[in-house]
Formats: sequence, structure tokens, C-alpha cells
Amino acid sequence: MKNTLLNKWIVALTVIVLVASCNRKFDIPPANADPEIDANLSIRDLKARYTAIGNFQRINEEHIISGIVIADDRSGNFYKQIIIQDETGGIPVLLDANNVYTQYPVGRRVFILLKGMMLGDYGGTIQIGIDSSRSDDGRFLNLEGIPQTLFDQYIVKGSFNNTITPKMVKPADFTKTINDPLLSTLVQIGNAEFRNADISKTYADPSTNVSAVNFTLATCERQSIILRNSSYARFAAFNVPDGNGIITGIPGIFNGTMQLTIRDTTDVQFTGTRCNGQVPTPVIKSIADLKGYATGDSAIPAGVSIKGVVISNSKNEAAGNYRLQDASGGIQLRFVQDANPAATVGDSLTVTVGGLSLSVYNGGLQVNDVSMVVKSGTGIVTPRPVTIADIKTNQRAWESTLVTISDINVTTGISNNIGSNFIISDGTGELTTFVRHTAGITMPAAATSITGYVSLFQSTSAGAPLETQITLRNSNDFTGGTGGYFVALYDFSSVTNASGSIDPGPTPAIEGLSFSPFSAAGVSANSSAGGRFSFTNWPLDTATGPDILKGAPDLNKYYEVILTPHNGKKFDISKISFTLQRSATGIRQVVLRSGMDGFSANLAASVSPLNDNLSVTGNNVFQVTDATTAAQDGCIVIPGAGFTNISSAVRIRLYGFNAKAAGGTFSIDNVKIEGMVR
Repeated sequence: MKNTLLNKWIVALTVIVLVASCNRKFDIPPANADPEIDANLSIRDLKARYTAIGNFQRINEEHIISGIVIADDRSGNFYKQIIIQDETGGIPVLLDANNVYTQYPVGRRVFILLKGMMLGDYGGTIQIGIDSSRSDDGRFLNLEGIPQTLFDQYIVKGSFNNTITPKMVKPADFTKTINDPLLSTLVQIGNAEFRNADISKTYADPSTNVSAVNFTLATCERQSIILRNSSYARFAAFNVPDGNGIITGIPGIFNGTMQLTIRDTTDVQFTGTRCNGQVPTPVIKSIADLKGYATGDSAIPAGVSIKGVVISNSKNEAAGNYRLQDASGGIQLRFVQDANPAATVGDSLTVTVGGLSLSVYNGGLQVNDVSMVVKSGTGIVTPRPVTIADIKTNQRAWESTLVTISDINVTTGISNNIGSNFIISDGTGELTTFVRHTAGITMPAAATSITGYVSLFQSTSAGAPLETQITLRNSNDFTGGTGGYFVALYDFSSVTNASGSIDPGPTPAIEGLSFSPFSAAGVSANSSAGGRFSFTNWPLDTATGPDILKGAPDLNKYYEVILTPHNGKKFDISKISFTLQRSATGIRQVVLRSGMDGFSANLAASVSPLNDNLSVTGNNVFQVTDATTAAQDGCIVIPGAGFTNISSAVRIRLYGFNAKAAGGTFSIDNVKIEGMVR
């Protein structure tokens, strides 16, 4: 009886395993990772099975190929397909859907489950699809794409941002045979150019009277190849460049003719001198014309330049970002690190943007990877007088252009380690301005008008709205008003374990107020870590239990910063916040005091947001748990009414105590001092 039951159980288990092994679904891999799938067939070996045009064949084996997407349908020059390539070759995968690049963009690795699919060709270029059908006249056998509902049955998604290095070839390298290993791979041809008769033409026919246009590209070695462009491509109306250079594309064969297909116009880098010595003529476009190329992530035709005046202050922008405006509009430029022009407000720049891409990043339209720029004098841009309602109505058209808003109110918003948000309002609405701590801008508590450039921001959170903002350049962007809000940040990025007891980094630049560097007194000679203020030799705990703390501050051991108003100025301190960290034998408690009362009373302490590792005990004492050695955010001090209208220097000190050993550390980082100067 037992043997019979055991046999039945084994049979049942075997059936379950067999059913599971036939299931073509795979677990979704973690973000930007490849699934645990092994390709058991190379693309070259798959294509080797196909020996003649029209030799369509069903794939019945459990084969899997893997490749990186080297072309998609983003620009419209490839239609309902992706091209994938592994180390042995490439092949088109036909997909019966539009906008497949949203799932399978260039650079994504995919795994193709081949069983049930079909191998075929189009004019001699081998492809894979799902089925075949005859043309209406019965003359041609066509391969059909995978229906969108079956994508996940045959295609498993892998990691993003993989790269394939194009192979440099010459047109004579193509064999024009069906199994030419260069077909459907990423290649480059150098010293190439459009014929003289074609350089006044567009890439294709934007009227779509013809579905595609062929050009003959020639090299300086007098070799040639056909370039074929779809009239439905987004760049169909762009003029072809008149220079010479490198072209990147995907080669294919159609009825014995070799042809090259580009992904978009960034694949055509024809900016050099032509074979006959003719120098290409740069095309100066207005910024409005440049923005006309924008259709999501878009390519800018080779040879295009723009000229405008810088309207942004680099101290209040991300590194390498500039806003350029001409009479037609404005644009954000993102320079590569080595090409940063170190431009200031009013500089006139001529910028080469041909062959680069327009993209929307965090809501803002920008040109990426700019590297060629010439300073061409200076210029003046007059701000457009507007209301906030006007700006919101014209947010994209006025993006990266100067505006002036009158009759405003300013209130404080949320602050972080990079900068602070402030709310600007008038009678028609409100918007945000984000001021970086590095900008040296003191926001006015009141003003009659404000000038800045329109910027757009969209959080990466799902469903986040597009937010209209105004970005400032300097304190001269305000008219009227008295005083202003400030946020001073110490990030200790220049501190090393050999930099001594004084923070060597730059001090905050706030108009009307001077800040000393942070200093350490009575403790170790150097910081115990880089990138934060971290010293040892603090007062020890005299108790025996881990949560029984009996030590006290030593008034000769502290961190100190000094705030000094400029002549005739007064200031308030409304908030102090910092990140707290300790080593395993470090301090357990911290208090803040000021020279206003001779360092006798602890300033009002709180924790926000709530943090299980931080608490406030007794008389405004910060306490960190014994179990944690990680950086802890949330230490907040609100000095109170006694810290308003200060007209002389104020010293702020942080005392750490109740360390477990002399070598234990007390670290502070991202210290922010907020207030108002008037």
C-alpha cells in the first residue's frame, strides 16, 4: 500500500515538473538586471540555418538567442521592428506594434524564445517573426511580426544601457550574400559624404508622396553605398549635411543591393572638409527653429549652430548647465565637463548643436553633450514683463527666457542639502523658485518685483505634475523690499583626515552676513574621516550601563561657527539643522549653545522627521542610540525669539559628550543655518 501511494506521488510530482518546464514565463528581473536565462544559440548559428532567399522555416526547437537592441522605432526610420546583435551577428525581430522603443530601446538586452517562431527574409535580409503570408498578388512571401499580446511569450526583457561598438568598414567589405556576417549589425563608414547634387535635399520626402528616399553615399576612396530613409521618419524634412565624416548605421541587402539605414541624424557626423576640399557651411538656426526639432528625444541635424546670450548664473544651475536666449526663445544647454565655457550672464555664445540630441530631463527641454562653443562678445536680453498666470499659460514657449513679475510676495518653502524652495506669488497665482546654497542669493522678505528665467521641473515620481518655476541669477534680480531669507550650508566636502581643526572649504556667501569656517576646540588635531567634521577625545560617560548616561559637556571641547552681520545689518536665526554620526565608542549626547548667554543654556532641540535612532531627552539634549553608527538626519534646533534683530557677532557651539572611549567620534555634516538678514 505504501509503495502504491509513493508511486502515485512520484508520478504527480513528475507531471508538475514537466508542466512547469514547459511554461515560457520567466520571473521579472530586478531593475536594470538580466534574468537568469542562458542563450543556447548564437545569432550567427541561427542565421546559418537559412541558406536561400525564400527558405522560410518554422523553429521547433527550444532555442534561445540573446542580443542587445542596436536599432528601434523611436525616430520612425525602422518600422515595427528592433534589430538585436550579439558577439556573432545581428538580426531584425519583427513586432506588430508601434512605439516598441518604449519597451525595447537601444541598449536593452533581450532574450528571444524561438520555439514557434519563424525564420524568413525580406529581399535577402534574414529576419525572425511569428508567421508568414503571401502578398496580395501571390508573388512574395512575407514574414509577420509578433502580435503585441504575445510579446512577453517570446521576448524576455533584460538590462538597459548596454553598448555595442560599431565596426569600421568600407562599402567594398560587404559580400552581398544572404549570410554576410555584417548584415544587421552596427557599422561605421568613414570619409563618407552626400553627392554634390544631393546636399540641397532633405533626408526623405516629408509629404510622403514616396514612402522612402535613396541616396548614394560616396567615400574619398570612390566607394559607394545606398542610404535609405523612410519618409515617415521624424527627420524626413531635415536637410542633409554638406560635409564629410563618419556615418553609423545598420546594413541590409534588398534584391542584391546593399543599403544602409540610420537610427536618426546623430548617426551622420558629416562636419569635416569634403573630398574636393570644400569646407561645410555652418547653418545658424534660431532657438525657436532648434526647438522645432523637439519631438521627445530628438536628433538635431548635423551642421546646425545657434547663437544667443547667456541669461543664467552657473552658481544657481547644475554644473555645466547654461540657459541661452535669442530674439526667438531660449534653451537649456548641458555641456560636457571638459568643454564648460565658464560663461557669465551677458556672454554671447555661438554653439554647435548639430548631431546632438534634444531631450526632456526632469521636465526641462535641453540639448545634451554640448562640446563646441565660441564666445562671441556680449549681449543684452530685456526681460518680458508678465504675470504668473501668463507664465503658466506659456510655460513651454517661454521656457529658458527672462521674465519680470511685479507686485509679488515671497514666502519660504522646503529646504534640502542642495538648496531651498521659496514661493513667489502675485495677484494671479504662485510658483516656486529654487535657490542653491552655492548661489549666494539672499531671498527678500518683501520686494516689489522679481526677474528670472522660466524653468520647468517634473519629479521622477510616477504621475508627478509638470511644475512651472522661475530661476534667479543674483540678488540684483529683486527690486524693492528689505532684508531677505538665507540658508547657509556647511557640507564639509573639503575636510580630510589631515586638514586640521578648521574646515578648509568655502564659507557660505550670504549678502549682508559673514560666516566663519567651522572649527574644533579641545579635541583631536584632525578629523577622523573625510567629507564630514569628525573628531575624537570627547567627555566620557561615567555610568556602567549602555543607556545610563551620567557624563556632562566639557565647555572646553566643542565645534564652533561664528555669524557676523555686516555694518548696518541685522539678522535672525530661525533654524539650525544637522546630520549626526558616531563611531561604536563615540558620543551618545549632543547639545547646542550660543554666546548670547555665555554658553549656559541648551537651545531648543527637536527631531524631524521622526527617527528611531534619535531622541530628545532631559533639557534639550539630542541622544543617539548605542546600537547605531550610521549617519542620522533630523537634528533640529529652533533658537527662539531671543535670536532676532541681532546686530553683533554670534557664536554657536555644539558640545558632544558621553563617549564610551577617548577614541570614539562625534561627527556632524550638512549643517544648515536658516534665518533672515535685513
